[in-house]
Amino acid sequence: MNIREEIIEMEKALLSPEVRGSVEKLQHFLSEDFREVGASGAYFGFNEVLQSITNQTDWAAFPDLWEFRQLSNDVAQVMYRVKIIRGQARGVAYSRRTSIWRKEADTWKLVYHQGTAVGPSESKP
Repeated sequence: MNIREEIIEMEKALLSPEVRGSVEKLQHFLSEDFREVGASGAYFGFNEVLQSITNQTDWAAFPDLWEFRQLSNDVAQVMYRVKIIRGQARGVAYSRRTSIWRKEADTWKLVYHQGTAVGPSESKP
């Protein structure tokens, strides 16, 4: 598996209920200096994400339109759009997302993630 495929697979795993529901699994993917700017504009650090993300249930994410850029030997960026279907009549949300991954020792870790809310028609490239 090449670096592009590896990072995209890890990004997809981070959208899965299995990983999102487990602090241990999240720690496997996230760098200790991880930062996120959510689609709402809220800013989160490593500990806040570990506490809040495991409480997000009853939704499914459908990513597509993947773009990958290797910024250096140890840093890569992935961009994509995602459709999130929320349960209990909370509706559908769309966003464009970008993540920065960094090689730490022998493992790729997510160091930065940002989601920008868009409408259904705006989610297309």
